[in-house]
Amino acid sequence: MIRLFLNVSLILTVFIACYLEDVVLSFRPPREGQRALFTLRYLNPAPPGQPSVAPGGVDDEATPRPPPAPASLSARWPPSGPWVIAPGETIIPFLRLLDEQDVRLIQSAYRSDGAAAHHYLSGPLLLFTMVFVAGFLAVFRAALPQTRSRRTGSQNLVLALLILHLALMKALLLFTPLPAHMLPYGLLPLLMVGLNQSRALAVGAAVSAAILSALFVDPTFTSLIGLLVAGLTAALAANAMTRAGDAVLPGLLIGLAGAAFFSVANFSAWQAVADPLEGPLRLSSLSAIATQPVVAATALTFGGAFLAVLLALVLLPLLRTTRYLSTTLKLRRFADLDHPSLKKLFNEAPGTYQHSLGVAYLAQSAGDATGADALLLRIGGYYHDIGKVLSPGEFAENQFNGPNPHDRLDPAESVSRIIRHVGDGARLAAELRIPKMVLDLIPQHHGTQLVEYFYDKALKAKSEPPAREIDFRYPGPRPQSLEAAVLMIADAVEAAARTLKDPSRAAFDKLVRMIIVKRIADGQFSECDLDTREIEKITAALVDCLEAMFHSRIRYPWQKRQAH
Repeated sequence: MIRLFLNVSLILTVFIACYLEDVVLSFRPPREGQRALFTLRYLNPAPPGQPSVAPGGVDDEATPRPPPAPASLSARWPPSGPWVIAPGETIIPFLRLLDEQDVRLIQSAYRSDGAAAHHYLSGPLLLFTMVFVAGFLAVFRAALPQTRSRRTGSQNLVLALLILHLALMKALLLFTPLPAHMLPYGLLPLLMVGLNQSRALAVGAAVSAAILSALFVDPTFTSLIGLLVAGLTAALAANAMTRAGDAVLPGLLIGLAGAAFFSVANFSAWQAVADPLEGPLRLSSLSAIATQPVVAATALTFGGAFLAVLLALVLLPLLRTTRYLSTTLKLRRFADLDHPSLKKLFNEAPGTYQHSLGVAYLAQSAGDATGADALLLRIGGYYHDIGKVLSPGEFAENQFNGPNPHDRLDPAESVSRIIRHVGDGARLAAELRIPKMVLDLIPQHHGTQLVEYFYDKALKAKSEPPAREIDFRYPGPRPQSLEAAVLMIADAVEAAARTLKDPSRAAFDKLVRMIIVKRIADGQFSECDLDTREIEKITAALVDCLEAMFHSRIRYPWQKRQAH
């Protein structure tokens, strides 16, 4: 439902961006003495066979010629062509008090007697483009290698950021005097990478943003290429931008790429600028070059990159805080141990309940040490074995030295019952409306591990046909995130630590390292980001927690007497 709402919002945003001026001017024609509701700009030349409007010119033979354009417009470069990425120079700035000449200019340029007659992109073409881009983003994200589940990218977040980007571009066009080629087209990739979305997804989003932005900035091939250059460079140059200094390199790279494209696209204008250099180099010739429109436009294009990084530095803290609060609010509902599902687990599978509390404590501590999502890990610890509530007696922690049903079962049947708790847990979590980020941890905390006890039992039974290892493995997937890897380690450590006869720090350290190395050798961490530095932090945190959990106490006098 949320994704459908975001897709509809995206379509509406682009439609409004393309037709807003036409609609407003149709319902409220400009009059002398009014203030301009937004910045109005000259249109780009229309496609072949369509009328066009040039500064101080006419749009067709039947339309009267408006008064000559102001001096600032008559000096427009190039004299008869459009800006490369801009939709044209400003006719009327935002909030300007309109006079007769302003009204005639607007009427000539925007043809306010009819609705959107000047916009040569038809509604069906716009709709097709937007639907295609939305579908492209969804398919592109699904096609990315799922090696970092929580960091590959959220489709909803990408759509929300794309809507924000497009709305901001249109707002800058409407309410600022900035030329269109100075707009911060690299903003979207900077925000995505800064919010821990994958760089590959940022590339796809940059392509989508370029196509949609071109629809209302300047729907020409040259404009589209310019937008792609800015967006793709930003996707490659972006970083976490946690400090102001992190913005310098992306700003330089985006600015250089944009300025280079602008210069190449207007090569003929640069040739004209180079004419004063044919003679002796003088200060007057350098001053003449610096005042050329193409030089100023190129400098503004370069400056647009730093506008993008400046906006990213302002928006990223707000977006990070908003995203964190949204995630926290979703998770907090399930953090209470009085939640009915946890109370049921306590009553029907008390051993699993105590195990889950221990896993939550270990996982949260390791999450704090590594910078992972500690709240997610705590709640993941609570619910990772929720499926065992459907058949608690089949698991050792709930048998309390009573009969073990697996003593009379075939190993293949036993392992199927053990593995079944993963599917049951995922189903119960979905019924409880537990957030997907928690639900994903339920199958991933076991990955594709081998259920060694029953596999070894099957091998010793020498059944026919011989036992296959693949039949005694969990279905997976393997951990796709740092949080899932931490939960896998914490789950195994909590269970194994209870079997130690000498619960000392050295024994805990040896146990934790053995469990981690064994899972590395089994390839369980091959699809998530877990490096040696994080392994050391996880090990130290878990050993500290185990020492606290298994702390020693002095013996009471009556215990000493009984010992004698």
